[in-house]
Amino acid sequence: MPAKIDKAAEVVGDAVGTVEAAAAAAGSKVRQGLSEAATTIGSSKTAERVEKQARPIKKAAVKKAKAIKKTIRKQATVVKRKATVAKKTAKKKATVTKRKATVAKKTAKKRATVAKKTATKKATVAKRKATGARKTAKKKSTVAKKAAKKRS
Repeated sequence: MPAKIDKAAEVVGDAVGTVEAAAAAAGSKVRQGLSEAATTIGSSKTAERVEKQARPIKKAAVKKAKAIKKTIRKQATVVKRKATVAKKTAKKKATVTKRKATVAKKTAKKRATVAKKTATKKATVAKRKATGARKTAKKKSTVAKKAAKKRS
């Protein structure tokens, strides 16, 4: 069957070619007549059969083109999604790093404050002890002076 269709398509093609050659040589009236003849040949049963046979191939080509477009769209979507995910991940990591830096800063500040308070306490305690020792020494010297006065 396909061989017959090929033959028919060849005959139709030759006929159209002959019509075109004749049209080039002829005047406008003849061209019009040949144009009508070409239209008649184009709408003949043989031409219709050739076109009918070509339809499934055409359909398959359209279907394949659609599938390829769909695949390309999906791939583009995947790339876009991956880019968005990478962007979000980078943003999250930046946030985590920022948070860690803030926490470290606060911790350092707290430790410095605690160290300062501890140093202040120790200084206060040392000062208190020194004052107490001075008072004790003063009392002892006063007692010693009184005792020395009594003896003399």
